[in-house]
Amino acid sequence: GDVEISESLQDIYQVQRPQIQISSIGNLLDIRFDFQDISQEDIDLAMKALASHQDFYISSSEQIYFFDEETKKIHRDLEDLGIEESGSGSFRARKSLAYTLAQLFDNQDQISLTKEFAHLARNLTHPEEFPLQQVHIQADLRDYQKKGIQWLQMLHHYGFGGVLADDMGLGKTLQSIAFLSSQLTEDSRVLILAPSGLIYNWAEEFKKFAPQLDVVVVHGLKTHRELILAEEHQIYVTSYATFRQDSELYQQMTFDFLFLDEAQVMKNAQTKIAQTLRQFVVPSVFALSGTPIENHLGELWSIFQIVLPGLLPSKKEFMKLSAERVAQFIKPFVMRRKKEEVLTELPDLIEVVYKNELEDQQKAIYLAQLQQMQERLGQVSDSEFQRNRVEILTGLMHLRQICDTPALFMEDYQGESGKLDSLRDLLVQIAEAGHRVLIFSQFRGMLDRIEQELPDLGLTSFKITGSTPSQERQEMTKAFNQGERDVFLISLKAGGVGLNLTGADTVILVDLWWNPAVESQAIGRAHRMGQEQAVEVYRLVTRGTIEEKIQELQEKKKNLVSEILDGTESRGSLSLAEIREILGIS
Repeated sequence: GDVEISESLQDIYQVQRPQIQISSIGNLLDIRFDFQDISQEDIDLAMKALASHQDFYISSSEQIYFFDEETKKIHRDLEDLGIEESGSGSFRARKSLAYTLAQLFDNQDQISLTKEFAHLARNLTHPEEFPLQQVHIQADLRDYQKKGIQWLQMLHHYGFGGVLADDMGLGKTLQSIAFLSSQLTEDSRVLILAPSGLIYNWAEEFKKFAPQLDVVVVHGLKTHRELILAEEHQIYVTSYATFRQDSELYQQMTFDFLFLDEAQVMKNAQTKIAQTLRQFVVPSVFALSGTPIENHLGELWSIFQIVLPGLLPSKKEFMKLSAERVAQFIKPFVMRRKKEEVLTELPDLIEVVYKNELEDQQKAIYLAQLQQMQERLGQVSDSEFQRNRVEILTGLMHLRQICDTPALFMEDYQGESGKLDSLRDLLVQIAEAGHRVLIFSQFRGMLDRIEQELPDLGLTSFKITGSTPSQERQEMTKAFNQGERDVFLISLKAGGVGLNLTGADTVILVDLWWNPAVESQAIGRAHRMGQEQAVEVYRLVTRGTIEEKIQELQEKKKNLVSEILDGTESRGSLSLAEIREILGIS
């Protein structure tokens, strides 16, 4: 029925709808619940009731105040973001949450933003409107590169770090150098960490684009490194491995900027290098990576612990977040442009799957290994799988090696290899057409075998593996791009990043990798800025083997990066169910 409230009761019943003001104070945001005409004691009662998720509170004068739904929702949203009350109806939050709060409370008349906060939120949402400071480099910048530099300048202006996640070949190094050229004074100090194969590449790029900057490579024997670090330079470039060995020396130095090249190196938060970098405090930290997420969201979390600590909640809480909420947190601090969006003039990329059959003897060995693994994994539980993961992955690796040639792990194998036969035919066609080629394999033994075959086909080659010194890589890359030799043999892991090999117009992936991001990195060595010819990519796939299954798996994983950065969905890494699917176990 109807409930009627007498006038005397109506006098003590009111709706409480405070105004909420968000302002920017130094490195923090202040969120204040402004209750009109009530005492401090009543403000405390009101905030306590809101924190307890109550619908009302009774004031000290025994007046009943109900909260409207909007006020309760705003308080819940702040709690969900991990923002805690600092007393008297006021909340303090990290400045890096400005974008998230602006999006969350957009167009709500109960919320007012101070001019400073509105300006900060606007710049984070539209970095292209931030006034571009003059850069001092010897290069013609494309429009998208200028936007990248504006974004870096804007983040630095507000004291934030970020992840430049442009596709391979879009000039992340050039954008970083241009940004530094606009910021550095004689007293500035910069540290750039990169995989060892790329440290001399950075030095070359500085020399080419910004020769006025003082750059030194910290490499070689420990005594030599110590001498260099004792000198006064603007920019120090070193490898992750060397930095870890010298971390005590670096802790004693002060730096204004830290750049982390190929930052997916930090994707595992447990590694020694990730732990060391989390303790290494630098005001401005920027990460460069074409693949900030290779397998799962935890990798992105690990990178942000170094780039912008405190932006994301604890790892446990973070992994529970929806992809939409993750995207909301990170969007202003990740800039990602895809090749096809910004380099419309880049030549075509033509991808071909080049299939081959197993030879008879090769097939017998493959089927025996497959049967053994199917029996082994048919009844395995998840916990057994985790305990025996290394052994199981080794078994999978053997299957993949057999697809190349069983000789990779069977010393006495004298038989043929369908893949090597197929590769020979392909190389003859490529050579006759006058193309120059990059050949990637993750097995060094396979590269050695291909290297032995090349002279018979009238082809000359360079080779890079994990043990090739940085200086040599640089020299070989330069020589190859100037037209020396026909083929560049590269181990997938050692040469999949940082090398600029636009002297080639053909890429052959001899064996497939679980992760499409690693293959994209390899293809990006040739299909990048500066390439003037169409690039053909050949994936060598053995019919009726797990290589065909790996291709299917790659298709599923391909969407991972864009899904998270666009805010739709996330996936984990290789699971027991996926391995069973690969092995054909129902």
